[in-house]
Amino acid sequence: MRYCDLTFAYTDTSGGIRTYIDHKRRFIAEHTTDEHVLIVPGERDLVQRDGRLTQVEIKSPVIPGAAPYRIFPGPGPVHQALVEQTPDLIELGSVFVAPWAAFRYRAECQESGRRCPVTAYFHTDIAHTYVGAPLRRWLAGELAGFSELLAHWGERVGDWAEEGAESAFGSVFRRCDLTLAATPAQAARLSRYGVRDTAIIPLGVDLNHYGPHRRDPAWRRALGVAEDEWLLLYCGRLDSEKAVKVLVDAFICLPESPRFHLALMGEGPLREQLEAEADARERLHVLPYERDPGRYAERLASADIYVTAGPYETFGLAVVEAEASGLPVVGVDAGALRERVQPAWGRLGPVGDARSMAKNILAVARERDRLGAVARDHVLEAGHDWSDSFSKLFGHSARLLKSEPRGTGA
Repeated sequence: MRYCDLTFAYTDTSGGIRTYIDHKRRFIAEHTTDEHVLIVPGERDLVQRDGRLTQVEIKSPVIPGAAPYRIFPGPGPVHQALVEQTPDLIELGSVFVAPWAAFRYRAECQESGRRCPVTAYFHTDIAHTYVGAPLRRWLAGELAGFSELLAHWGERVGDWAEEGAESAFGSVFRRCDLTLAATPAQAARLSRYGVRDTAIIPLGVDLNHYGPHRRDPAWRRALGVAEDEWLLLYCGRLDSEKAVKVLVDAFICLPESPRFHLALMGEGPLREQLEAEADARERLHVLPYERDPGRYAERLASADIYVTAGPYETFGLAVVEAEASGLPVVGVDAGALRERVQPAWGRLGPVGDARSMAKNILAVARERDRLGAVARDHVLEAGHDWSDSFSKLFGHSARLLKSEPRGTGA
């Protein structure tokens, strides 16, 4: 079998999607005799092979305001890459441009008497995160000062736009032979897109890799964190979608005693602005994206509390990794965080409310050791293991290859 992942959301500084694909490729290499092809946008056309693993980069332009992410220049080059790599099953990790190349390739395979199912993983709730929510936020904010009625209509316009996006993106998912989601809640969300029979494939975490045993006091000292001070940590993209400015505002709301540090680790369009803020504010640290898995696990274990304010998570992989590292979590009552964080090992507060987040940080700090231990135990008991994830995934793939095609042509 030759599996293929097709996405634009894979870069040197990507988060959960890259982690998922990297672990999938490792699973295939170590536990199967199959092959894997990864097709992504790149700075130049390039094909790299490592044993049974192939990575194809297609020269593509940078997405304005979203560097280093790139968008495929069109379905033609993607289709050509599929023809050259001849996959037996394609998994879509994004719904722009690439699906049409995959559907055309699937139709050509069917015409020649072979199967190539196309599946899609619901990594991001695009209709809500990038269409409905920002439009509602902008219109309501712009119109609220004029009239409550206008603000209400602004909300409705956002709702209509989101419903339209659900219909448009849903048509892509419905063309696929199988749709995948990380949680039942996200499968239910896909039903709003008009998609049924979604398979649940939870994301995993290397339970031996992450843990309190990786705590590194030397790194804390190098960061300037004293033994009696608290280190808050966020790992992820530095952009408005992740609401990282709310984390900074919550940090500012914290009292001088006990003393807290906030470390923001990652890359994104807000990095320069956050670095300027850190230059002017003691104990605020903006750290580079950590590419080394071992050092990343050490950074997590060396913090005291994991914080996140993004309301649009579809699984919250970084949160699970933090919990596996023995950290309690302070987040917001939205998206997948409702499933990832319970009062027994963390706190959730209102979206966009920095003062409430600061209060929750103080509450968690008072019980940090107990809550952190419960967080770790919860992840162990939940069995968030990558081998389970991919056993389920490839089980669905095997059944799919034996079944009749569900999707329609290009």
